Amino acid sequence: MKETPIFEEVFMRLIRLPGVAAAVVIGGLLAFVPIANVFAFGYLYRFALRLRRTGQLSLPEWADWQSLFVDGLRFAVIWLAYWLLPVVVTWLIAELFHRMGLATIAYPLLSLVFAVASLMFCAALYRFQTRADFSDLWDVPLIWRMATVDWKRFIIPALVALGIIAFAKPLYGLVFFAGFLVLIAYTSLSYRVMEQRAALVR
Repeated sequence: MKETPIFEEVFMRLIRLPGVAAAVVIGGLLAFVPIANVFAFGYLYRFALRLRRTGQLSLPEWADWQSLFVDGLRFAVIWLAYWLLPVVVTWLIAELFHRMGLATIAYPLLSLVFAVASLMFCAALYRFQTRADFSDLWDVPLIWRMATVDWKRFIIPALVALGIIAFAKPLYGLVFFAGFLVLIAYTSLSYRVMEQRAALVR
C-alpha cells in the first residue's frame, strides 16, 4: 500500500526535475498571451494526465502542438468553470465589501475562495481525466468530496499556490503556471494513491 504523498517531498522533487526551469519559463511566457495561453494549459493538462497514469513525477515534452492546443481547451473549460468563475464572482463581492469599508472581510473571503476553488479545480481535472467526458463535471458533490477528503493536507499546497500568485502578481503568467504546476503535482499524486486504496469513488 502506497503512502500518502508528503507535500514538501513532492515540491522538492518537482523543483529538482531536469528541465523544470525551462518548462516554467516557456509555460509562463505563453500564459501571458491570450490564445497562446491555451498551449500552457495543454502542458498542464498533459502533466496531470501523466501523473494520473503513471504516478511518476516527470515533465512532458513541448511537442505535438496541435494536440497540445486541444488539451489546453479541455483544461480551459474546467478551469473557467471551477476556478475562474468562482474567483471572479468572489472578487466582485470583495470589491463591494472593500468600498463599504469592510476590507477585513473582503480579503480573507477572497483568499478562502481562491484556495477552495483551486482544490475544486484540481479535483475536477482529475475526475475529468478518468474518461475525458465533460458530463462528469456535473457531479459537483463528488468533486467537492474529492477536494475536501483530505483538506488538511491539501490546504498547504493551495496556500503555497496562493502565496506564489499573490506575491508576484506582475509576473502573473509565470506565477500562475508555476503555482498550478505545484498544486496539480501534489493533488494528482494524492488522488492516485486514494484510488489505489479504493477510498475514492470513481
